[in-house]
Amino acid sequence: MSAVTNKEIFEEFTRRIREDGASDEELMEEYGGMPIYVPSWNLNGRNALIIQDYKDGMTPKELKFKYNLSLGRIYEIIKDVREPTLL
Repeated sequence: MSAVTNKEIFEEFTRRIREDGASDEELMEEYGGMPIYVPSWNLNGRNALIIQDYKDGMTPKELKFKYNLSLGRIYEIIKDVREPTLL
């Protein structure tokens, strides 16, 4: 059995509110005393957008300017989807 991540707890918490219409009492019963971590947009949403833009043909330099990040950070984000280069 794998460990439950903070992001998964947050997703379940927000799903209970949105889809199930959970009341305050229900949420307190289920999550009371539990710290609820709100994931960073940078680590989830923004990075997914950067990867998609890269797959759609944007260069790392274009991504650097679009997202106001260093070129090194862009390369870190897209490293898993970049094609290997010959040295």
